[in-house]
Amino acid sequence: MKTRLITGTILIILFGAVLIFGEGDLAFLFSGGIVLLSTMAAYEFMIKCHRHNKDLYWYHYLPILLTFAFVLINVLSFNFVHYYKIVFLSLLTIVFLYFILYLFDQRMHRGELALSVLAIFYTSIGFIGLAYLRMVSLEMVLYLLIITILTDTFAYFIGIKFGKHKLIPKVSPKKSIEGAVGGLVFGAVFGTLFAYVMDLFTIHLILVILLSILLSIVSQAGDLIASKFKREVGIKDYSNIFPGHGGVLDRLDSTMFAAALLMIVLQVI
Repeated sequence: MKTRLITGTILIILFGAVLIFGEGDLAFLFSGGIVLLSTMAAYEFMIKCHRHNKDLYWYHYLPILLTFAFVLINVLSFNFVHYYKIVFLSLLTIVFLYFILYLFDQRMHRGELALSVLAIFYTSIGFIGLAYLRMVSLEMVLYLLIITILTDTFAYFIGIKFGKHKLIPKVSPKKSIEGAVGGLVFGAVFGTLFAYVMDLFTIHLILVILLSILLSIVSQAGDLIASKFKREVGIKDYSNIFPGHGGVLDRLDSTMFAAALLMIVLQVI
């Protein structure tokens, strides 16, 4: 518990400093941190996927490099008029590259092809979303974090106190319906209040409430998806890079999904 507390405190201080000061001439701090975290996440994902594989070839590590490149390209191209074209072309390039590898390298089978492409998207889209939200405003990132953190926190404590009905026991035995609903309520309420006070959106308040609810649901779904994957491959944590907290994906799984959704919503409205 002591190790977890110390690590958590250090992470909060570091992330808070980079989040607050990572703009203007120091914008590279946040962008660089996003690229680094996404690359670390891709490494964690691929290493755990192949942890029982004795023969690792060069293409097993390719998703790590491509995640780095994909996130970097996106972060650098946010301010370009033809940003969407750049993203679309980079996506096509990645898919095309893997099909070429699949055709010419007989060691790669369809499962590895699908897993590699999944790894790139799973470990990049959410971080790209975070970078985009920071470009929009610091308050937009805080809005997201308020929802995801409070959803997770209250789901945990309400689940311990009042949880009687299991949510999805085969995926995450400790999560309860009561905890999920409680986390949803507190995350959505405080997120909506923050958005209202800071005047973040131009849309009707009802739509902001619905957005906050949706983000809370998606953040919990992201956590469940990560739990499902870890259960499938037989691991507790993706890594131990953050003592007491696991790896990058262990800490940010729910936030990644919600960040990706919020980025898409902001593009629409």
